[in-house]
Amino acid sequence: MRVLITPFPWVPHYYPIVPFAWACQMAGHEVRIAAAPTITDVITRTGLPAVPVGPDPAEAFRRSGVTFTPPKGSRHSRKDSGPREPWPADWPAHPERLSEEQRAYFRKIGLFASVMADAQLDELVAFGRDWRADVIVHDGTQFAGPVAAAALGIPNVRYLLGYPGQLRVDTCYGDELVPEFAQLFERFGVAPRAEPTAWLDPSPPGVQYPWAADANVLAMRYVPYNGPGELPAWLHRPPARPRVCMTWGFTTAEWEGPAMLDFVRQTIDAITGLDVELVLVLSETLRDLLGEQPDGVRVAVGLPMNALLPTCSAVVHHAGPGTTMAAVAAGVPQLMITNHPHNAAIASRVAATGAGRHLLLEDVPTGPEATRAEVAALLGTPSYREGAERLRRENARQPSPSDVVSALEGLAA
Repeated sequence: MRVLITPFPWVPHYYPIVPFAWACQMAGHEVRIAAAPTITDVITRTGLPAVPVGPDPAEAFRRSGVTFTPPKGSRHSRKDSGPREPWPADWPAHPERLSEEQRAYFRKIGLFASVMADAQLDELVAFGRDWRADVIVHDGTQFAGPVAAAALGIPNVRYLLGYPGQLRVDTCYGDELVPEFAQLFERFGVAPRAEPTAWLDPSPPGVQYPWAADANVLAMRYVPYNGPGELPAWLHRPPARPRVCMTWGFTTAEWEGPAMLDFVRQTIDAITGLDVELVLVLSETLRDLLGEQPDGVRVAVGLPMNALLPTCSAVVHHAGPGTTMAAVAAGVPQLMITNHPHNAAIASRVAATGAGRHLLLEDVPTGPEATRAEVAALLGTPSYREGAERLRRENARQPSPSDVVSALEGLAA
């Protein structure tokens, strides 16, 4: 079987599929990762073959004439002014509760994804045809995947990153595809694929929202992969005090680093006020923006989270799916502070299991005291550790990536 995997050109959209890609390869199947040139070096460092398709994202937008800015709908700083409509509780399970303004948030992401897909499709379809791919695996914002699969007449499997529920920026959580996405199918003269042949879902049942009864879901254990990295000697020694990891994600740091600086510094101050060992896992961009840190604070760039988290008593983060699910797999209590609706959705579900606490960024008071109390509660209340351990066991009971490969074989037969 020839498995063509195509991720959206952001590293957090690629890393979650790496263990499954390796499982396919170890089972004797051929695997190719087709992606924008901006991440092909990342792909090759995971030991998998990369096929560049399309231009760099910036060039794709220049050619399209579309100017992209992060979509409105959640604040990028607590200094932002003006009212913001609250997101309904459990909105992924009840998309009918979304307002038009909230749907517009996803509509802008859908336009962004459509522009990227349009720039990649000719090369992706040509490669898939020449290589004679049997199945295409893609994430929810890589709109080129389902169009290429339809053009080639092969199955497409849509993998989720760890978000609960069906990530539906392709329909803005409605009934019809984003118009620019639908037009891509028309360009190749094929019927739109609103639904994939199957979904690949790594969320444990306790976190997941109910799926549609007719959805073809391949449940899979979340196996963290956070990239290669050199492990420091201190990581292998038991910490003298409870170790707390704080991270703010790769994408968030690149997009929002300057806007988030005051809040990130406040959170660091909150944690250093406790009797803990703080480890900051930062992108190079955020490390440079933050500058020098107090004595005793460890700063790590490129340290794989799956190696660090099992040594931690708690993790504080923005609830990106990579960090959230790595913490689930490690059984670590989480304090999740969110300012994006998809991240808030996963954070609220994890908190509901008893494995952590969730705060909206706009509700966090200025000053370190409130956040310090949240972290202290996470560390001092045994039920959070117990809840995190229950969620870890639930994830471990899911089928492994190797187990799921046989189901993929059935789809491609």
